[in-house]
Amino acid sequence: MSRDIDALTSYTLKHLRDRWWTARWTHWVGSHLRCDPGERLVHVGCGNGEIDVALALATPGLSVVSLDVQRHRARHTRELAGEVNVSLHAVAGDLCALPLAPGTADAVLCVGVLQHLADPLAATHALADLVRPGGRILVVEPDHEARYWFSGADAGERAFAAARDTLGGWQRESAPDAPARLGVHVVSWLRDAGLEPLSVEAVPVSESRLGAPPPGVWEARERLLIAAADAPGRAAAGAALLEAVAAYRDEADLQGPAFVEVQHALLIATLAQRPQ
Repeated sequence: MSRDIDALTSYTLKHLRDRWWTARWTHWVGSHLRCDPGERLVHVGCGNGEIDVALALATPGLSVVSLDVQRHRARHTRELAGEVNVSLHAVAGDLCALPLAPGTADAVLCVGVLQHLADPLAATHALADLVRPGGRILVVEPDHEARYWFSGADAGERAFAAARDTLGGWQRESAPDAPARLGVHVVSWLRDAGLEPLSVEAVPVSESRLGAPPPGVWEARERLLIAAADAPGRAAAGAALLEAVAAYRDEADLQGPAFVEVQHALLIATLAQRPQ
């Protein structure tokens, strides 16, 4: 996952996962979900599969089920696991129509998925249904109102405002009922689903840049914005956002080594357990 994908190209913060998911977090997940060899871990929203492989390697004998709505991601997860000789089961499926029986998971992991869904509350209940008595679930979602952005270039402030409004509007089209502070709501949703919340942890994610970004950063931003705008009704807004980012690039290049950019986001990790 490219580290050049940032707040100018994505509203949902899923792009930040490679910045905070480290070996420390793999250990954190394992210690909180308490997975033992022979138990079943279901990862909903597996993405490129790197997390799944890391978790399987960390606990030999763990049965990992990787689920993603995109078939190519499930396929990539299988291929990645094969490259390092890890056995896992990757399948394409919808969270609200899971191809798994209720109560069959010892542990469930879901990172940055609910923010994309039209009914995150119903999706949370679907996740909770997977957890067996005594099993645990870890859900990580953002608090969009806790975002911070600073740029020493005036055009950068304008580009961020344009990205926030444009990308945020597109996100609300697909998930109109998802609250901006979604991460902090998960604890009550899991409780409503019959689970007992065990902990809530704020995960700050920061990225800073000193000196004008290299051309590859701007090329990635342009490419990703073009892809995001490739949908009915988005052409005009997408073109305006691309223009704002291009103006930002020009001002950043003029500032050279004096250029500064700081991004900060907040993720909320909620751990819960189904009572015995």
